[in-house]
Amino acid sequence: MSDPTSPECRASDKPFLTTLVYSMNLTCDPVKVPIWQKEKFWATKVTGDPNVVPKWDYSRALEEVKESPTVEFKSGSKSTLNQTMLIGMSTYEIQSRFMVMFDHLEALQPRYSFVIITVGFGTPIFFTLLARLRFMTGVLDKVKPYLIYPSSIGTYHVRPLPWLLGNAPTIGQALYIAMFFILNLIFSAVNYSRSQPHPWGFGPREELLAYIGYRTGHIGYALLPLLILFSGRNNFLLWITNWSYSTYILLHRWIARIFAIQAIVHSITLLLTYKGSGSYPVESTQPYWLWGIVATVLTCAMLILSHLYFRRLAYEVFLILHILLAVFVIVGCWYHVILKWGYNFYDNWLYAACAVWFFDRLLRVLRVANNGVRRSLVTEVGPDHVRVDIQGVRWVSKPGYVAYAYFPTLSPLRPWENHPFSMNSTTLFRSYKHTLEPASASIGHSSSDESHDVEKPTGKVLEASVEHDATGSVGTTGVTLIIKKNSGLTKLLKSHSRLLTLLDGPYPQHPSSDILRCDHILLIGGGIGITGLIAWINAHPNVKLAWSVKSSAEALVKEMELLLRDVGDKEIVIGGQLNIEQLLRSEVQAGYEKVGVVVCGPGGMCDVVRAGVAGLGRGGKTVFELEINAFSW
Repeated sequence: MSDPTSPECRASDKPFLTTLVYSMNLTCDPVKVPIWQKEKFWATKVTGDPNVVPKWDYSRALEEVKESPTVEFKSGSKSTLNQTMLIGMSTYEIQSRFMVMFDHLEALQPRYSFVIITVGFGTPIFFTLLARLRFMTGVLDKVKPYLIYPSSIGTYHVRPLPWLLGNAPTIGQALYIAMFFILNLIFSAVNYSRSQPHPWGFGPREELLAYIGYRTGHIGYALLPLLILFSGRNNFLLWITNWSYSTYILLHRWIARIFAIQAIVHSITLLLTYKGSGSYPVESTQPYWLWGIVATVLTCAMLILSHLYFRRLAYEVFLILHILLAVFVIVGCWYHVILKWGYNFYDNWLYAACAVWFFDRLLRVLRVANNGVRRSLVTEVGPDHVRVDIQGVRWVSKPGYVAYAYFPTLSPLRPWENHPFSMNSTTLFRSYKHTLEPASASIGHSSSDESHDVEKPTGKVLEASVEHDATGSVGTTGVTLIIKKNSGLTKLLKSHSRLLTLLDGPYPQHPSSDILRCDHILLIGGGIGITGLIAWINAHPNVKLAWSVKSSAEALVKEMELLLRDVGDKEIVIGGQLNIEQLLRSEVQAGYEKVGVVVCGPGGMCDVVRAGVAGLGRGGKTVFELEINAFSW
């Protein structure tokens, strides 16, 4: 089989141009198709590439036909188009019938894609607006314990499923996922037509497979902007809806799986099409085909490497690899369509995807720049926690907000590494009397780790020594982070007087308005989760705090003494567990009409609270509003 004719060949080949212009002049109704439409078609469609223009315009090509042709060209024969020829009516009708049908199918693709994407980002907006209608308040209060709060698989949600299969969605999230999947399935499977005999040589089976491949490819491209939007910190839906960041991240993963399915179906159906038609040996060597393989294979690789096992094994490695693979997938998608079809509607979805990604990254940079370069005072709070005071940052403590902190000098080989932390005003915490003393060792050393240099400043070094202020006076204006030392970057945090710090934030993670409208708020925390509850304490006049910590975290409890001393109703358990069921039942017994429950702690605690709230909300008169704060994405 010979190679397909190139656009450059069509643009310069006289027999091709004169045969085509003669046929157009003979068959096109001059009333229905005026000359300007013919000229437009000629300039943009004739060569198959809008960037390659024929050597003659339509009128000039018509002048080149000196006499009416007498030889008929038959597309099914092996004859060569070496002069101006007649196009037989049977051939013309086959092509005309096909083009009408194909244009209809092509027009359906963007329509279906727009419907899918509109439903994708419109659903959170719709339900947020619905919740603001007064007459819907009572209905939603009854629905939440059945659809919004409970998990779709047992009590698993924050905790991973057995064998690290992933995180189970809530029933409400599962309904969104099912709706979105069914919508993709329906629009990928309906409204196909056939035109036989086919001008491209496809049989009935190959023709249908080709149309399915084109449809799934287009829908897959359309999913990319939504897929990237849901993963971003600066997702505009977080600003205008009452859905949490963790919900969008979970939906991001499921939309990515649907995108992968669309890509795989697209690749398999067109592979079968070209194999069935006999054109596979030629098509499979084309650059556009190879770039399509790159995009599909890397999409499958991302699907596998995004498994919870790999995310937990080395999250920072996963994150960098995830971003790099995503870039190559988009590049592969770009060349796949540009090399095949030129600049057409498909590349608009890629423009949109890149715009969403760049918007998110640009806002991150602007937020960091706006917050400025800071120097933090790091104080060790017991063996497992540190307190980071960042002076000069004037943020209002709002429930449900976090900031992402960078400590570039702690890990010079990975200066981009950052983590989310609950942010609270320094004025809420006890202050320390700090004295600056000369130190011969580098800042950041401890007596047990002399060989590990966190930062190596030159010249005279000042190290912070700390005295507790027995009077418990508060600190100065700024932001304070209480951080638990885990593996990775946070493990390197030690006492430091001027640790280079960058802040990206603040960011909303969870909506707070519904909770703050409740009669009473129950705050349930586990360990370091207390930091996510601090902003709620002063945000509502009727609050109860229940907090449990390990025995080894007693220093953390002492650090919180000043902050929690004005909380009249509190229960702090050291070295034990909270009785979650009893805490929730006491809220019902107290007779409150509407109770807000906010939990921030380990996955097991969060899931127990979720199940308890869902159960009590179904059977009693007390209405519960639930917010769960767990950094588990």
